[in-house]
Amino acid sequence: MVVTWGQSLHLGCFLKMPAVLASQTITWYHYSKEKGRYKIQYRPDKYIETSEHGLVIIAVTEADAGRYDCWMGASLLCSYNVTVDAHRCSPPAKSNDYQKIYSDWCHEFEKYKSAMKVWEKKQAQCSSRQNNSNQNSHPNEIYRPLV
Repeated sequence: MVVTWGQSLHLGCFLKMPAVLASQTITWYHYSKEKGRYKIQYRPDKYIETSEHGLVIIAVTEADAGRYDCWMGASLLCSYNVTVDAHRCSPPAKSNDYQKIYSDWCHEFEKYKSAMKVWEKKQAQCSSRQNNSNQNSHPNEIYRPLV
């Protein structure tokens, strides 16, 4: 499973835990090259246990790469191999890059300005039609121009 750097990741094993197994302890482990195997300690800023005993990893980094195993007692329930795509959004490195980004932004903004002008023109047409129409007509009445 490939996850993007900074994204949150949900790992789950089953949809609904059977009532017979509700008293069993579910434990998640992470295996990484740097740290080896260690038990996941839940904490609200990084690892959250779901109501169905899944695992949510908040703001994934390179350190979160590796294998995640979910155990119930001595039985392995599921296993995930997680790869982190470390490509991050980085600032432009050269002045030409800044100029290109600025140019792209200006071009995109021009599209919005043009769309806004078209919308304003249509709004003005609607307002003038409403003002020219019969004042006793119903507001939901369909406008039909006289030919």
